[in-house]
Amino acid sequence: MYEEHRHLTWMLMLLFLTGVLCNMWKVKHQQRLICAVKGSSVIFLCSFQNPDNQTVRVLWGHLQPATLKARLISSSLRTLFTRFQYIGNTYHNCSLKIHQVECSDVGRYFVRFNTMSNRPREENAPVLKVVDLTIFMSKPSVKEAIREGDSVNLTCMNSCDGGKISSAYTWFKNGEPLHEGAALYLRNVSPTTSGNYTCSLKTHLGSTSRVLGIDVEYGPRNTTVLVQPPLGADPGSDFTLICSSHANPPRGELYVVQNSCR
Repeated sequence: MYEEHRHLTWMLMLLFLTGVLCNMWKVKHQQRLICAVKGSSVIFLCSFQNPDNQTVRVLWGHLQPATLKARLISSSLRTLFTRFQYIGNTYHNCSLKIHQVECSDVGRYFVRFNTMSNRPREENAPVLKVVDLTIFMSKPSVKEAIREGDSVNLTCMNSCDGGKISSAYTWFKNGEPLHEGAALYLRNVSPTTSGNYTCSLKTHLGSTSRVLGIDVEYGPRNTTVLVQPPLGADPGSDFTLICSSHANPPRGELYVVQNSCR
């Protein structure tokens, strides 16, 4: 009799716990650690269990690591900030999209509902990391300047790729599209190679790296000689030869010729 009573008690407890768990509000995030390039867009895929199948207001919050202060950034009913877009619904999908990610967006994100005072059970609350695009340059000598005829290799990378060259990039020179791909090979450089180079994610042109300036040095060309005063103006007097040319870095020569037979 006692055993039967204890068995019945356990059965009732299990049924009670099962009912409680089934009626819990649960939020599940597909990915916990998310890395994004500054200026790109990122999506937090999210789903929630709505035990009552009622229409709810979904709220997204952001906890900044620097201040440890939480702020409300998005709502399923209205837009609070233009960069934060709620792309879910009011039943089961609670996904969020952030446009033009900024460094201030780093930190942990969480979901709340307006129908309950307690926080829901949340799995894999996302933590966002924001990185910059970086240009690595390979040239004949690290210390020496880039000279005409040299070869220079540029590589665009970001730490979200884990050191692997996997993202699709677009290269720009002086703001104009130049090349697509992670690497840019500049062979037999000339003065026309000089300029400001940047790279960006092919799918997010707003995610631009810092500017890398390339200044190609070259020897004198288009040399001209100017005589002052003009020859024949005063026979036997001193005169000056001024040699000018186009070069990088600029060069100029000045010669003073004296008459030593006076």
